[in-house]
Amino acid sequence: TMNRFTCAGASSERPQRALVASVSEQPGISEMDKLLFTYLGKQSPVIPLGCVITAGILGSGFTQFKSGNRKASQLFMRARVVSQGITVTLMMVSLYAQKRQQELGWNAPA
Repeated sequence: TMNRFTCAGASSERPQRALVASVSEQPGISEMDKLLFTYLGKQSPVIPLGCVITAGILGSGFTQFKSGNRKASQLFMRARVVSQGITVTLMMVSLYAQKRQQELGWNAPA
């Protein structure tokens, strides 16, 4: 039988080995750790994306302020504060995830 983790040409006589180690094969790594490492680990695009979104909101707020739309400008500045807060929080969680990733010696599957 064909397993989704085995090579296409693998014979049924050989023991089937996974191409990528699963979480269960790495002791001490829970599903929550795997999620943290995947989305907030070293290679995560979440932090740069948060910075770009915050800068975009800030630029939009400046544009609204320059055009004289004070109400919209205030709204964008409040949205910027929320976006910036979320980004900083994600940075802190990312630092924790990277530290835990290093402690457990977990490398992202290729």
